[in-house]
Amino acid sequence: MGCTHFGLASEGRNWDPVASDKLIKLPANIIEKRIQQDFEASPMALHIVELEQHMQDKLSQLKSLRELMADSEGEDLINQRFELVQQKSEYLDLMQEAQGLRQNALAKKQGLYQTVLGKLRNKNGRISQGEVYLLQQKQAEARHRMQKVLAQVDNGLMHSGLDQRSPYADEFALNLAKVEDLKNAISKHKANASPTLGDVEVTSEEYVRQLLMQASTEQSLLDQEALMFSYMAKLVALDAQSLEYEISYGDENTDLTQRNRTKPAAVANLFL
Repeated sequence: MGCTHFGLASEGRNWDPVASDKLIKLPANIIEKRIQQDFEASPMALHIVELEQHMQDKLSQLKSLRELMADSEGEDLINQRFELVQQKSEYLDLMQEAQGLRQNALAKKQGLYQTVLGKLRNKNGRISQGEVYLLQQKQAEARHRMQKVLAQVDNGLMHSGLDQRSPYADEFALNLAKVEDLKNAISKHKANASPTLGDVEVTSEEYVRQLLMQASTEQSLLDQEALMFSYMAKLVALDAQSLEYEISYGDENTDLTQRNRTKPAAVANLFL
């Protein structure tokens, strides 16, 4: 299925979903899947996949470098520590870019859900109470007429005479049974099923409202990840600062050495 429900930016790494009428007409649980499919096909999602691959490659380099440092010393170790700080910094740059894209995508998804929810409310609120009453009355009248017709047909087919069964009775009864089977199949078909939350059937509005709550929870998780990212970046900055101090001033655990000097008391006897 093409991206007929949304408009995507033709250039750049973007995702611009639109809550079209075609999208609103879908079952609520299909709306969620359709939105996710559209996002995964967007330039933004494809770039996130690329970033994830780069991060995995960078992570492998970091692990290899740490293993190499375990057997190094002296100037080689210093150079490898510089390289480690640089690799960590590049890894965090990739992570920050991916994090920003995910935040952007989630904000757009939340906005889309809110628009969908608003349109569903408008759609369900278009029928006035008077129209609802008239519709229910017409449905009741239609059911009553159908029952009368079925009763007349049933009497006509079942008994062509006082004691003689109509030759069409069995076929008519079979057809009625098949009609009921087809009606049951339609009501149970997954494409006609109401959305569910925890095996409980809910309205489309309730389902989309739950999607909004889930998106809010996901936003909280992204905020936590952003906090972790800031701490990781702080540690990399401290590593770089510590390495710079060590090269300039030596290891902090190394004792300071003072040059020997001639003290007056040591040579005073020469002047007596």
